[in-house]
Amino acid sequence: MTSPRVTLHGESWLALETVAEVFACEVTFVHAVFERGLLGPGERVDEVLFVRCALLDRVARIVRLSVHEGYGLETIEALLALEG
Repeated sequence: MTSPRVTLHGESWLALETVAEVFACEVTFVHAVFERGLLGPGERVDEVLFVRCALLDRVARIVRLSVHEGYGLETIEALLALEG
């Protein structure tokens, strides 16, 4: 079984399922965010998809915009693009 956290390229990475658990959101939501390219490139280890822990602030912002402010992923993507 693969660990929920791994070190790759000198950085800590979390499995998408772990990210969903940390932010108390659906795994399908985190996968959708990832598929839109909003979490950077991922890494697969033993069929498990990981994202960099350095992006957890971005995940928190996306969850806040979606869950608490009611924005859809298209709008969130546009907002994040405006911020650079």
